Amino acid sequence: MNRSQPQPKVREKERTRVRTGEECEFTTTQEHLARTLRIVSGVVGRNPALPILGNVLIKNEQGQLRLSTTDLEVGVTAWLAGRIRGEGAVTIPFRMLAEYLQHLPSGSVTLYLKPGALVITARETEGKSPKAAHAVLQGESAENFPLIPALEEGSEIPLPPRECGQGLERVLYAVATDDTRPELAGVLVRGEGTTLILAATDSYRLAEVRVSLPSALTQPLSVIIPGRAAQEIRRVLETAEGATLRVGEGQVLLRTPTVHLVSRRVEGVYPDYTQILPQQSPTTADVDRADLLRSIRAAAVFSEQAVSRVTLEVGADQLRVTAVTPEVGETENTIPAEVRGESVAISFNARFLREALSALPGDRVQIGLGSATTPTLLRPVGTATQKPRIPQSAPGESKPTLETLALIMPIRT
Repeated sequence: MNRSQPQPKVREKERTRVRTGEECEFTTTQEHLARTLRIVSGVVGRNPALPILGNVLIKNEQGQLRLSTTDLEVGVTAWLAGRIRGEGAVTIPFRMLAEYLQHLPSGSVTLYLKPGALVITARETEGKSPKAAHAVLQGESAENFPLIPALEEGSEIPLPPRECGQGLERVLYAVATDDTRPELAGVLVRGEGTTLILAATDSYRLAEVRVSLPSALTQPLSVIIPGRAAQEIRRVLETAEGATLRVGEGQVLLRTPTVHLVSRRVEGVYPDYTQILPQQSPTTADVDRADLLRSIRAAAVFSEQAVSRVTLEVGADQLRVTAVTPEVGETENTIPAEVRGESVAISFNARFLREALSALPGDRVQIGLGSATTPTLLRPVGTATQKPRIPQSAPGESKPTLETLALIMPIRT
């Protein structure tokens, strides 16, 4: 359509007429609609062979507006409350709708769900000169949208949303980015007693978070969730007021009061990484986390780009970060450290160190070093004296807590 041509005026009565069974009228605010679209934005498909995966399904369901997207591996549905009447459903190109909403004035937005189209009217009544907008977005029949499976059966556990969201954020960087070993391309979620364990490894590094639950699980849980689905679960949990995880045959379902996310499970057995967790380290160094991060970033400038190799040298009351590349130059950065044990120098991939330190909480971190052939353990100072075990909640304890660690394999010299 040529936008320069004048558009025919639509009388207000024509815009607001609703015929039950043929179209649906829904009124909310621009802010609430945009927020709900962001929740389902992460799994919008980009498959040229199935262009409808780039759409969002919008329909009236049980007196609320339902918005759904899927890439056929993960499906997300969010419900939005508002004033609604009539029945209807349509599927619309997601990005066109999301971009258009960004340019609407804040205030009331009314959607009219018609067969194959979505009509949007927006009004901002504040100020001396009210603003208004009107658009018709062409779409497809809702019947063409892929079915998102409903997981009706399976074991279900409650999740503390804030802590589990933080836990996922702290381990996702270690998920493998290729499918050579499919089980490593996911996050292990394992529950036992009063502890929920989140872990990820690509065989070169490991990240683990243990969430202490307010009450014991009724049965053990172990499932591998694909990395992309885990990332979307983290996004949903950021704003959730409560959540449960249901594990069924081949699928998992995250439920919050306003969002459902369903994903396939990763088949396979997750490696028993607990066998390589050091029980103690010959040398430990407590350092300021921000200082160490800055030193590693500075050293990485001088390291070979293919390997990004930096060396940590621990001595008396200090830690030096060095990098040498003959064609580029060399650097040395020294920061104070509380050192216990012998002096040692071990090389690492700078990116692995940087990502692990960025994910760890707290101002100070303890680095437990062994040798060039054994893994190095990183923990926030304050938890470093605890052995890597499954903690049990004290009687009457109700607030979930997090215990975080990272493991990195050195670069062999």
